[in-house]
Amino acid sequence: MQRSRDDVISNIGQILEREKNKLVLQREKSSRLLHLSRYHAEIADQSKALEEDRRRIITLRENIRSRRVAMEEARERHQTGKEYLEMVVLNRIAVLSKTLSMTTSKICTCQKELVADLLNIFPIEPTHTDTFSFKILGVPLPNSVFTGCDDEQVATALGFTCHLINMLAYYLGVPLRFPMTPMSSRSTIRDPITASLGDSRQGYNTEYVTCRIPFKNLLNWIILNIVQLEGLFTNNQLGALFPLYVKGADRYRFEYAVFLLNKNIEQLMNSQGISVIDLRHTLPNLKYLILSLVSGQSSSSHQRKLTSHNYTISHTIASTSNILFEEEEGEVSKSSNTSNKNTNESLQKTSRGFKVGV
Repeated sequence: MQRSRDDVISNIGQILEREKNKLVLQREKSSRLLHLSRYHAEIADQSKALEEDRRRIITLRENIRSRRVAMEEARERHQTGKEYLEMVVLNRIAVLSKTLSMTTSKICTCQKELVADLLNIFPIEPTHTDTFSFKILGVPLPNSVFTGCDDEQVATALGFTCHLINMLAYYLGVPLRFPMTPMSSRSTIRDPITASLGDSRQGYNTEYVTCRIPFKNLLNWIILNIVQLEGLFTNNQLGALFPLYVKGADRYRFEYAVFLLNKNIEQLMNSQGISVIDLRHTLPNLKYLILSLVSGQSSSSHQRKLTSHNYTISHTIASTSNILFEEEEGEVSKSSNTSNKNTNESLQKTSRGFKVGV
């Protein structure tokens, strides 16, 4: 009995030992089956994502193809619009240039008529006493040398000259550097430049003024005395006032006023392309300016300037239009490159996902 029990126990131990390996294998089989099912599920998910990526690639390729077609059509429309706009701009420039030329011609004609009327109102004629001696409205005016002359007569002639210069500047559209107030024999002229610089105690540069005066001996002395007189120049914005008459005024201030008057005549002549030979010849220079305006010698030079100015305007407009077109083309190409870059990045990402899935 005892022996039978021991045999049974040993048999059971042997059976359990044999079944132990089988149980281990069964557990390993179960775990591997679980892992296999997970891998199958992951493969199914990757296959599904792969199919979606393939469909996305097809969609992107279709979009790229449609964008290329649209870009080609846009380039054609852009080229057509560019050619049309260039033609419109050139035609517009031609029309405006023609209108500008006609308007300028009419303005020159009106200026000639107005200047001719001024010459009739203020006739400037030689006095027959000297080669360069002229009179205005029958009143003689010496050429910046007034020794031994009637002061009232000189003041009257300067008043007429001042009025004539003011009207010429108005008709020609030239702002005078030295504003004048025509009041017949009590006319005045202002010097805003000298007043803005101040007197000698405020750092007034007398050398700069004197070096610009053609007849130095007399006028240098005049200017040096003017700028060094205490309290002569004020700090107002209107400038220093100088009389075009001698009676009741300082002589050097009167002579400086005549110098400023001649500088205004020089400015008018330079504006019309006429050079001044001698600044002291007041009425001869004024007569020469008026005759040049009436005869059209100065207008021809202005017509040449206008032609070159029109060419510059047209060339500038054409260059600007080309720059705008180039910038627009650059923006189109830039947007195209950006779109292609984004598409390529999407394709690269999709292809990387495709490789992982495979």
